[in-house]
Amino acid sequence: PNSKITLSIMSYYNSIGRFICANRRFFSNAAPGQSLKIPTRHSRHLPPPACLLIDQLRDTTDEILESSPGFLIPYNSSQRDDAWHAWDLADITVQKVEWLIRGYSAQVENTQMHKQYSIEPNEDPRKCVEQILKLVEKMEEEGKMFMDLRSKMRSQLAVEERKDPDEDLSWKNRDIEINKEANNGQSSDISRGQAFASPGQTIAMFDTLLDTMSMVTDDNTPATVGNIVKRIEERFQQDGGLAYNVNPNTVPTQMTWNAGLRAIANTDNSCEKTRDDALTSAFSIFHHLGDANVKRNSATYAFMVQIVAKYIPPSEISANVAHGLWHLAKEDQVINKNLMKAMELIDSGGYKKHEQFMTENVRGKTIEDIPQDWRKFGVSLRCALEDDTY
Repeated sequence: PNSKITLSIMSYYNSIGRFICANRRFFSNAAPGQSLKIPTRHSRHLPPPACLLIDQLRDTTDEILESSPGFLIPYNSSQRDDAWHAWDLADITVQKVEWLIRGYSAQVENTQMHKQYSIEPNEDPRKCVEQILKLVEKMEEEGKMFMDLRSKMRSQLAVEERKDPDEDLSWKNRDIEINKEANNGQSSDISRGQAFASPGQTIAMFDTLLDTMSMVTDDNTPATVGNIVKRIEERFQQDGGLAYNVNPNTVPTQMTWNAGLRAIANTDNSCEKTRDDALTSAFSIFHHLGDANVKRNSATYAFMVQIVAKYIPPSEISANVAHGLWHLAKEDQVINKNLMKAMELIDSGGYKKHEQFMTENVRGKTIEDIPQDWRKFGVSLRCALEDDTY
């Protein structure tokens, strides 16, 4: 009897499986424009929401920028007065601002948002970057005001608690001692919920900003990128840094750093100040990649070689720096065709060692000619597997 029941159950689920598979094939082969009765793709694979109606984009942006200070992220005291509570209060505003920023980015050709939505641009690209910067700065102002008000409220509560002689403070002292032990004897403000990155600015905002800036550059772009990267690193450290930061809103991604490098690589080498800012910011980003526990990938090295080719004059130095980047990419097993193409841009001024290097490794070769161990993670470490930009 048990075997009969088992066979009946197997037959039942096999029939269901054939039905599901048949329906998947039916919907996937639907004619263009035919509406689907059920979704066939998980929402995580869909483009993030963006404001694509230009009038709505402008009006909502004005509404955000003209709002009264402290209105967008109002402070609300709670027993759980920590980072998660703060981000809960900011969530609606954060989503709206990210929605607007993606909308502006979609108006600029060759950005990630434009690739996903493929809309006809209706706004000047420089105006788009300007508006995104204003929105990000507005979020910084709102976050600062939130933290200032929070600090004042907590100070006032602390004064009132000290005035109460009957209050049992043993549990607070015990928590502080536990935190000291967890941090090798040092009392951590972050572990007690007293210090964290202000709510408002998210890594998604910075990613989209840098990606958009990479398509609209000027002489000040490298310096601006450097300042943005400092802000990102500062917020990452405020939330605990490499050891303790578990807040996805402040942890950088590969797109964060690579978009910054792309912006620098696309900037014209017009003067010495631009050159100095470009090299300083680029190598600072390259260093930060290790600090934030984000692995360098193919795009990182390709953009770095492009920067070396553009900003370091033809010489043995430019060739040697490029060789060093190539060998690091080989150790990280991320060499790809974009890096090989970037190496072609290096002008060594006739340096024989470079010519020999290019003949052995790059010229007349395809990616299939490169040993597998050198390119093992060329795809898997991409920010998005289907796109090799970042």
